[in-house]
Amino acid sequence: MNLTQLEYALTLERLGSFTEASKSLGMTQPALSLQIKNLENEIGISLFDRSKSRIEPTEQGLKFLMKASEIVTAGKQLKEYAITLGTEFSGTLRIGVIPTLSPYLVPLFADSLLTKYSDLSLEIHELLTEEILQQIRVGELDGGIISTPINRQGVVVTPLFYESFFLYQDKSKPYRTPPLQVAKIDLNELWLLDEGNCFRDQVNDICSFKEKQTHNQLSYHCNSIDSLIRMVDYHGGSTILPELTTLSLDSDQEQNLIPLEKKVREVGFVTRKMTGKEHLFELLNEEIKANVPSPMRTLNGREVVDPGIGEKWK
Repeated sequence: MNLTQLEYALTLERLGSFTEASKSLGMTQPALSLQIKNLENEIGISLFDRSKSRIEPTEQGLKFLMKASEIVTAGKQLKEYAITLGTEFSGTLRIGVIPTLSPYLVPLFADSLLTKYSDLSLEIHELLTEEILQQIRVGELDGGIISTPINRQGVVVTPLFYESFFLYQDKSKPYRTPPLQVAKIDLNELWLLDEGNCFRDQVNDICSFKEKQTHNQLSYHCNSIDSLIRMVDYHGGSTILPELTTLSLDSDQEQNLIPLEKKVREVGFVTRKMTGKEHLFELLNEEIKANVPSPMRTLNGREVVDPGIGEKWK
């Protein structure tokens, strides 16, 4: 068994196809199949269920591949750490950021961080929470900025800041005195992100939905908060916004905001244990906290809403 074989197996797990994995690795499909079979023979278990159209790990295979991912990632991190010994704050940070944060948060800190540390590079990927966690697990990302808290095996969480929630309604609605009680929101007029977004799960939790809401003839599925804002502006109704989103509204739109009761979403940085880039993570996290509005840096007695992230790797 060697690191190359483990990388082959992890690539096959990620792509779910011998054809796609062999293309990605630059080798023939029979050669990849032989390497995987040799690995399975050596360890004495079947790593993959080949009976389905998409190749998937067996139960034992998934456990083995999780440990293999840690070993392969540690090998890569050792090389990266050796590079950082020559220049203290250098290298590349590959960071995943959820769509409800990325357009509003990244512009706040990216330029200032890279100006201070000219030997550092940032690679930002806008992805859903589970995609970020999966790519951290297999070593494709160094870390992620997501809604926390979470309890996921092998994941280290560093809270960064806390966002209040706001109701954003069309201008025809009468203004209501803040803070607004959630019970007074007309759920039938509320535009929501599509299923699979943790912010959607948080809104569900806040509003205690019993069933999916509809808007008469129009059903709109999206992953963009900006899209929801435009739907309210042009079609009416309302939506719920996290605080950073409100910083990009114009003065007319700001008149349509009403703060909700004291519930917040916690935003945190997540990564694996012992990556070798902890000193770079510290720079990143401090730069983020320095560039968000100061009231967002402390919880100050407010209640954190559950982001609805499960405890196990998918």
